[in-house]
Amino acid sequence: MRDNSTSGKTEPAGKSSWTVKRVAAVIGIVLLLGLYLLTFISALIGTEASGRLFRFSLGMTIAVPIFLWIFIWCIGKLRNRHSMASLDILSSNPEERKKMEEAVQKEKENA
Repeated sequence: MRDNSTSGKTEPAGKSSWTVKRVAAVIGIVLLLGLYLLTFISALIGTEASGRLFRFSLGMTIAVPIFLWIFIWCIGKLRNRHSMASLDILSSNPEERKKMEEAVQKEKENA
């Protein structure tokens, strides 16, 4: 058995946990790869829509990762869990934050 640290559950070794975040990430990857392949084929064939398809693909290259980040952030907020998309950069490691605050306080005292 191995401990799945994100959910706190134990699962048999060798079995993977397909969470909503993982499924969303795989869908995003497949979507982007499909867009790139379609754009490449369209460019090779030389259709009239190649330019529009390229611009659409370029826009989706920016939009899909942003959407996935927002989606993962919302899941973390709804479940009250820390995720890779959380905005609490300084509170992710309380010990390091305490050391950093002490160092800043010492600098203020020395100045």
